[in-house]
Amino acid sequence: MAEDGINDITDVSETLLIPLYARAIETLSENPVINDVKAVEITEKLNKVFLKSSSQLHRQLAEGRIRGHSNKKLAAFLSIRSRRFDRYCQDFLKRNPNGMIVELGCGLSSHFSRIDNGTLEWYDLDLPEVIRVRKTFFQESKRYHMIASSVLDFGWMDLLPAKDVLFVAEGLLMYLHEDDVKNFILKLQHRFPGCELVCEVENTFVIELLKKERWKKKFQRDHHLGPDVTMYFGIRDGKDLEQWAEGIKFVDEWTIFDDHEKKLGWMNMFSFSKKLRKAQWIVRYKLV
Repeated sequence: MAEDGINDITDVSETLLIPLYARAIETLSENPVINDVKAVEITEKLNKVFLKSSSQLHRQLAEGRIRGHSNKKLAAFLSIRSRRFDRYCQDFLKRNPNGMIVELGCGLSSHFSRIDNGTLEWYDLDLPEVIRVRKTFFQESKRYHMIASSVLDFGWMDLLPAKDVLFVAEGLLMYLHEDDVKNFILKLQHRFPGCELVCEVENTFVIELLKKERWKKKFQRDHHLGPDVTMYFGIRDGKDLEQWAEGIKFVDEWTIFDDHEKKLGWMNMFSFSKKLRKAQWIVRYKLV
């Protein structure tokens, strides 16, 4: 049972629960920014176990609370982020209707069910412990596949057919070390020339804060995460990665405040701060 197996995943993998529950809460809200019926279905099943769980995080999520209280803005924030990834995928499919999309560190996301155009080939990749849970909620098909692997074990790349491909990484790269991120992106560039990468990135100033024990513990405490969970990789500007190799091309970028979504309320004030506006944002690259 996935409800039982999810108790066995590591602290790092457990971060998948927060965006899952955020999408479910937002879907059930008034005028939702995203319609993720799969997230609602999954959380309803998990709640049966989580309400009795010894984990404070599990119990609070089952009670509809994120970060210990009912945080509708955070649910909207994470849902707007997922909506933007949907839109990047849809844009790719307009240009490559028979293309392939690979989601790295997929967790329990459901992008495929929301953007499938009937010809898309999709691969979801995550650690074996996560894929074991995922397979109880999602079924593979001729065009939908799951790969159980660390993103840094590059053998999974041999499983992908030669196609126009978009790689998406939502809430992943910041948890890796910079050398690993660099090696990974250079490997993508070498193995899939012409591919696109859409990834969420963290600003360097946030990473520097988390190096301080006080801020790291606050981050873990606020999210009810274990002592092994922190962020390591950050950049100052979307074009920073172009310095890693010729052929890494910055295309565009997006911040959560660019949509001026009313549900964010006072948080939209951050759009006026050059620093806070890009504390965490999404960048698209072309790797040639």
